[in-house]
Amino acid sequence: MVDSESRSTYQTIDQLDENNKPKLKRWLFISIQMFISFAQNLAFQFLPIYNRKLGANEIQMGLLTSVQNVGSTLFSPIFGKASDKYGRRLFLALGSIIAAGSTVGMVIAENPNQIIFTVGINAFGMSIIIPAWAGAQADYTSGESRGGFVGRLMGVGAAFVTISLVAYALISPQLDISELDNYRLIIAISAVSFGLVVILSFFYLDIKRSVKKSKTTIFTPLKDQKFRQFLIVILIWWLGMSFAWSYFPIVISDVLVATVSQVAWIGIMATVTQAVASFKMADLIDKMGPRKSVVIGFLPFTLIPLLFAVATEWWHILVPQFIAGIGFGLGFAALQVYILNQAGSEKAGNYQGTYNLFWGLVTFGGSYAGGYALSKYLAHTGDLNIAIRDALFFIAALRLLTNIMLWKFLPTPDKNG
Repeated sequence: MVDSESRSTYQTIDQLDENNKPKLKRWLFISIQMFISFAQNLAFQFLPIYNRKLGANEIQMGLLTSVQNVGSTLFSPIFGKASDKYGRRLFLALGSIIAAGSTVGMVIAENPNQIIFTVGINAFGMSIIIPAWAGAQADYTSGESRGGFVGRLMGVGAAFVTISLVAYALISPQLDISELDNYRLIIAISAVSFGLVVILSFFYLDIKRSVKKSKTTIFTPLKDQKFRQFLIVILIWWLGMSFAWSYFPIVISDVLVATVSQVAWIGIMATVTQAVASFKMADLIDKMGPRKSVVIGFLPFTLIPLLFAVATEWWHILVPQFIAGIGFGLGFAALQVYILNQAGSEKAGNYQGTYNLFWGLVTFGGSYAGGYALSKYLAHTGDLNIAIRDALFFIAALRLLTNIMLWKFLPTPDKNG
C-alpha cells in the first residue's frame, strides 16, 4: 500500500527510480487481466459463430472481424498518448464502460448488421483499454523482468478463462434455452466482466502523470528506425494471418456443426494450453530475448489452417487449438514485451497505440479480403466444404512464407526500461 502523501507524489512526477516505485498490487493486476481476458475471449470464440447463427454471409463474417480490428485500433494511438500523459486509471475505466454497454447491445441484437454495429462500438472501447493496460504493465516493470511478469499475467488470464469455460460447457447443456440464447448468455457474462474492470480500475494507482506539454504525436514512434522495420515485417505477417480469421468460425459452425458446449470445449483447449505455456515459457522470453521468442512462438500458426482444412469432427479442432495455445502463450507475450522494450515505460502507450493503429488497418483489409475471396470462390465451386478447404490450404502456404520472412528480417529491439 502507498500512503496518501506518496500517492500525490507518484501522480505528479515524470520519472521514478525503480526502487522508489510503489509496491505492485499483484491482486489488482491479476484481477483486471482475468476479466479483460474473459471479455476478449468472446471475440475469438463465440461472437463470430453467434453472428453466423444470426444469418451472416461470408462477406459479413469477414466484415465483422475487420470492424472489430480497425475499431479497436484506429484511435488507439490517441488514447495511448493520452494515458502516457494523464495516467492509466481514467482510460481503463472509460474504455471498460463503453465496452460493457456495447456488449449488452450484442445480447439484444437480432441480425448481423446490428452485431457489426455494436462490435464497432465495443472495439472503440477496446482501443482505449488496450494501450492503457499495456502502459500500466510497463509502468510497474522493467526490461530485465518484464517478460516473466507479462507472460505469467497472461497465463493467469488464460487460466481464469479456462475455468469459466469449463463451468459453462458443463452447465449449458442443462439449460432449457435455445442455441441462440446460449450464445447470448455467454456474451452477457462478458458484459459483466467489463463492468468489473470498471470497478477495479478505480483501485489502480497511477505512478506518474506528466504535467509537461508533450511534443509527441501518434506518428512519433515512426521516427524510430528499428520500430519502423519491426512494423513493416510484423504487419506483413499479420496480413497473412488475418485472411483466415473469418474461415475458422465457418468451419466450426457450418462444416462441423458444433454445439455451444462443443464450442466452449474448443475454446478451453486453447486457453488451458495458453495458461500452461505462459507460466512455463515466461522466463524463456527473458532468457532468449523477445525477438527469438516471437519468431518461435509464431511458427506453429502455420499448421492451424491445414488442421482446420482436414477436420471432419468437432474434436479434431482440439489439435490446432492446442497448437494455438502454445503460440499465444509464448509468441503474444513476447510481442508485448518486444514493443514495451523498444518504447520504454515513458512512451509505452504511444508506441502500443501506433502499433495497434497499423495492426487494425492491415488486418481490416486482410480479414475483409479473405471473406470476399471466399464468397467469390464459393460462388464458383458451389460447395462450401470444397471452397473453404482450398482457401485454408492456400492460407497455410502463405503463413509459411511470412514466418520465414519474420525469421529473416525481424530486428532485435532495444533494451529500454
